[in-house]
Amino acid sequence: MPNHSEDHNLKGLESLLSQVRGKEMSADQKNAVAFLTDNGLPTRRAEIWKYTDLRWVNQHVFTQPSQVKHKKIQTWLEKNIFASEALFKLPRLILANGQIIEEFSTFFHNSACELELKDYVYGNLGQPQRDVITALNYAMGKQTIQLNVPKNQHGGTILLIHLGYGDQSGLASFHYRLNIELQEQSQLSVIEMNAGSGEYFTNPVCEVKVGSGANFEYNKLVNSSLESFNCSNLYVTLADHAKYRQFLISKGAKFSRQEVYMDLQGEWCNASFQAVQNLHDRQHADITTVFSHLVPHCQSDQNVKNILSDQSHGVFQGKVFVHQKAQKTNAQQQNQALLLSDQAEINTKPELEIYADDVKCSHGATVGALDEDQLFFLMARGIPYDQAREILINAFVAQAVEEIHDPIAKDLFKEQLGVEVVEDIT
Repeated sequence: MPNHSEDHNLKGLESLLSQVRGKEMSADQKNAVAFLTDNGLPTRRAEIWKYTDLRWVNQHVFTQPSQVKHKKIQTWLEKNIFASEALFKLPRLILANGQIIEEFSTFFHNSACELELKDYVYGNLGQPQRDVITALNYAMGKQTIQLNVPKNQHGGTILLIHLGYGDQSGLASFHYRLNIELQEQSQLSVIEMNAGSGEYFTNPVCEVKVGSGANFEYNKLVNSSLESFNCSNLYVTLADHAKYRQFLISKGAKFSRQEVYMDLQGEWCNASFQAVQNLHDRQHADITTVFSHLVPHCQSDQNVKNILSDQSHGVFQGKVFVHQKAQKTNAQQQNQALLLSDQAEINTKPELEIYADDVKCSHGATVGALDEDQLFFLMARGIPYDQAREILINAFVAQAVEEIHDPIAKDLFKEQLGVEVVEDIT
């Protein structure tokens, strides 16, 4: 074993890789195991990991995930899905501890999408030779879920649910793979919910291909156990005239890192990424994005809002790359943070790397506390302090939620963020 950085013993990584060593592996899996064995985990000396520390990995011994009792899954569904008529009617695909639970999944007989299950991990957008989290998914993954929407078809809205349950035997890890492909002029909306209890580690990789003139909306809720660790990599390619919209809420997990790699490959395509990180206690959440404009006449916008209280720590690293061919690019990027505690912290690093000269690109970051004058104004009108505080927080995120097009997702995410319609009090 090579001698890696002195501040990284390899106990955790080795306990993961030992689960697959000596077993039959695909070429991609072998390459990923070799990459991780040779390179170990990145330290904060690596620029892209400057604000997020992976040392927690090697402070644990990882175990195989246990099977989840269906009664436990049913209890969660009754409370969170079955009680909502709108969510209950959606075709749903449910995974618990990384395994598909067919008993509660209605997707197999109630969806316009085509579903394939493959007993190995595959994909051609992710870069395991560059990204340690993707490499770990290739090394540890056992199955790929492939969703396809045929040409000119409307796949409607589907519900993906990922549940994680830890136990006392060790830190279980789940490394599932989801590939989504929309053919020419097709449409699909996905609502993804992540939840669970106990201590566990989830490491999914998702690859999305949006074909010519296709329209994809992806609304993701990370509301995992507050003892859990969550790393997720998303790779997206857009063909000409394709539209991609995503809204992400990160409010669960002790540790979360969401990476988004967006390649705008076809002219006149459009990508929108909206996110809210709502953190408290000692939670750490990191959103890292790379939007690559590779051809002319494309548009992208990113807007990440952070609500940080107690001793929580938020990170946003957003990069916009504009190739020299990508004239007439329009790319906007904004990060805003609302600090509700003197001990809360935000690290923000927006970047522009531009090689074309006829473009409109901008980025910005703002950090602040609640406006004392606005608080005073509301309280002077008889509104209690706590209610006035919630009104201002509500106003901070409400506009972002309105960007969600799918009405079911919009209602769900408003509920998750506590966003309500507030009457004009002026």
